[in-house]
Formats: sequence, structure tokens, C-alpha cells
Amino acid sequence: MTSPHPAPGASALPSWADQMALLDHVGDHLVDLWRPDGATEAERQDMYGLALSILSGGYLCRVYTDARRPVFMPLWNYAYNQGGPDPDYVYSTTEIDATGVYELSGRRGTSRFVEITQMGYDIMSPTSVVEAGPASATHDLDDLALGPDGSFRVVLSPERPAGHDGDWWELNPGTVRLLMRKCACDWNAEVDAQVAINRLDDGGADTDAWDMTPEDRARRFSELADWVTGMIEFDMDLVRWYREHHGVNHIARSTKIDTLGGLPTQAYYDAIHEIDDDEALILDTALPRESRYWQALVADDRFATVDWVNRQSSLNDAQARVDTDGRFRAVISRRDPGVPNWLDKGNLPWGVIQMRVNRGSDYPDPMLIKVPFAEVRDHLPADTPVVTPDERRHQLRLRREGAQLRRIW
Repeated sequence: MTSPHPAPGASALPSWADQMALLDHVGDHLVDLWRPDGATEAERQDMYGLALSILSGGYLCRVYTDARRPVFMPLWNYAYNQGGPDPDYVYSTTEIDATGVYELSGRRGTSRFVEITQMGYDIMSPTSVVEAGPASATHDLDDLALGPDGSFRVVLSPERPAGHDGDWWELNPGTVRLLMRKCACDWNAEVDAQVAINRLDDGGADTDAWDMTPEDRARRFSELADWVTGMIEFDMDLVRWYREHHGVNHIARSTKIDTLGGLPTQAYYDAIHEIDDDEALILDTALPRESRYWQALVADDRFATVDWVNRQSSLNDAQARVDTDGRFRAVISRRDPGVPNWLDKGNLPWGVIQMRVNRGSDYPDPMLIKVPFAEVRDHLPADTPVVTPDERRHQLRLRREGAQLRRIW
């Protein structure tokens, strides 16, 4: 999409009406792509809500900040629920200039890990994702010299600055954005990292020279329609790729995400779930002998993770129960089976199952077994505990509390 041409004698920059015109048909366009045979009113409103959330995130990540004055902004979370966000991650992003000199500073916190990836593509453009290929580098805060309070400083630049003997990360050519993932598994107790970024080659006190121009701000505003449609279309296409290549109710390790900016330290397993309300899927897998982190989640057919604040739609290695034989078994279903490892798929006709294993010593292949819902316990170990409705309500209250305690904004 491009900005409309101004009328003769009008301002050279688009008016508010011009900008709104660019956004006018975004929601209905996405509905038509998602449900070409016709959407229900509930589905239409759901897509409008998703488009509005990505529009809001686009202002923060695309319009408010740029590579001259970078700030890490929230990218994917329970409000900006797009791209199959991992509920254990707080994602944030900022644009950067591959020729610039930046300093990242802050405090490490106590969460499981914090990784910052250099991205060689603009996340609003599916074409650029495919053309750019995998991320060029991923950095870990634990590789830095941390102070007694977890404080750190690291310079990110194409070359190590003269005389700098502190921590330094090489900034690779073609990098246009940083993507930060903060992983916490005990949402109620772990403390997320605090991370700031400053540009050092910014001309000193001449701040006016680095302000965003009206032309640049108007252009970025005009790009919001592409931001929304590009992000959502990309993930709908990815889900359909999984359906075509992995089949239905069959889980396999994905190589697709490795080419699209997934963490190089992480293995991804993906499946399409499609079951009736009187059926269930049992996810059954051995676990790596060692790993830094693992989890499983369920998402819809646009790759929006099922509401993890109010539903138990994900489990990580701190939340899940591992059976006495060392295997992880989870039940994916619409109804609560009364077991600890329930993955609530919500009222979805079909969608995605995804597992992540971070820095595993080995990567066992999981499997899915479709069973009648009434026979779930016949396929689980005899000592699988019973979770009562009252116990589930208590679990969900703690989950909701923990999700809100994390700093996603």
C-alpha cells in the first residue's frame, strides 16, 4: 500500500483522513483471507480485534521509535497475540542501524535467560523475512561480565571501539532490528531483566539533528496498514504450511522456523490439532537428558496462542508434571480432563501445537495420540493425579496473577 496523492494545493504530507483511508479495508481484507467461505460475526469481530492489537503494536514498534533513538518496545504478548508467542517469553524489539554504535545496559534479573537476536529483515514484510533467511546472530546476557547486582554494559557495533576493553558484541552488516526474548518459567517469582539501549555515535548534544522528520513520521504512519496485514498474513500462511507439510494430529520437528528468525539455540516441534469436543490428543514425549528450557502450547489457525492468562494453554518445565517414567504427557482438549497437564485448546475448530526445547543435549521426537475424551485416563499412567474443579480454579488464579506480574510493557 502507498500513501494517497495529495490534492492540488494541499499539504505534501498525508492528512489524518488520508492515513485512515489506508487502514479502511485492512480488517475485512484479513477476514476474507482467513475465512474465504464466509466468517461468522464472532469470527469477524475476533479478526478485527487482532488487527487492532497489531496496529497498536505497530505504533510503538514502527512509528514512535527508530534507529536514531532506539527504545525496546513490546512486540508479542497476551495483548499483541500474534506469531504464536511463547507465554514464558516477554518479547520486545527496536530498530537499529547496522553502521551505528550502541550500548545496552541494565540488570540481568533472575529469569531463566535473556537472548537478543540481530534480525536482517523488517518484521512487517513477509517477503523480506523469506529473502533474509535466518537471524545473523543471537547474544545471551549470561555471556557478559555481570556485576554483583546483575548489572551489565555491552557495546554493539561493527568494530570494537578503540580503547574499549569492556564487553562488546559485533553488529553484523544488514541488521535492521533487535529482537529480545526474556524467558521466565516461574511467573510469580522470577524477576525479569531491565534493559536499556543508547546510541553512542549520535552527534553529542545536537539532538535536533536526530529527531524524526515530519516526512519520516508520516511515512511510518502510512506503513501501518502493511505492518498489520503483513504480520497477520505471514502467520496465517505459516500455519497452512504446517498443515500441508506436517499433516493433521501429527507432530514433527520444524525446519521452517529455523529459516525465519527462530532461535538457533532452540528446537521447534509443530503440529496441527483438529479434534471434536468428545475427543482429545495426548502429547507424549521423552525429555532431553539436559536442557535449559522446554515448553508446549496450543494456538489457533492464525497462530495466535490461546489466551494463556485465563486458560492453561501452555506448560513449561517448571509448571508441568513429569511422569514417574520420566516422560511428559499432556492432554489437549476442549473440556477439562481433570489432569495436571491439560492444554486447553479453547473453542477452536483447529489450530497449532508447538513445543520448544532450548539448548537440549538431545532432542527426542514427541508423538500425538488421538483418543475418545472419555478414555483419556486409559492412556495415562495409573498414578496420574486428579485435579478437581476447585484445584483448577486455584491454579488459574495463580497463573493469571503471575502473567500480570511480568513486565510486558
